[in-house]
Amino acid sequence: MALLDELKADQLAARKLNDRLKADLLTTLIGEATQITTEEFKRGVTEVTDEKVAATVAKFLKNTKLTLENLASERARLIEAGSDASKVDQRTKAAETELAILSSYGPKQMTESELREAINDFRAKNPDANVGTIMAHLKTNFGGQYDGKAASALARG
Repeated sequence: MALLDELKADQLAARKLNDRLKADLLTTLIGEATQITTEEFKRGVTEVTDEKVAATVAKFLKNTKLTLENLASERARLIEAGSDASKVDQRTKAAETELAILSSYGPKQMTESELREAINDFRAKNPDANVGTIMAHLKTNFGGQYDGKAASALARG
């Protein structure tokens, strides 16, 4: 089953179960994944591929992780100021749920040791490789399966 079809089926099931958070998240995800920009249309792109849907899922995952980081900072600031952090806690719980939902659709993420091994293997075969060529190799062969910040740090180190 194509990833987009899986998302649509899960969205329908979430609506039937009145799981508003999941249904709304999947509706937004499907909407963004199925948009074909004018530039893509000019290049002849008329179908939504699994790669595009997976890239959209990865983008949503990244944004949700950033949201969680920001919420943690906000919570710490509120606690330090002696303020009520209950609204931040509610939003954090919702973002954690979103992260769990999105993670079930994304590609399996490489562990740091797997990422290090892939970089070291590439360096062994290409001793003159710089950070840019290493990152290009990772994107080509492992696109969407690794944390870009971690990969960049490992490629530099």
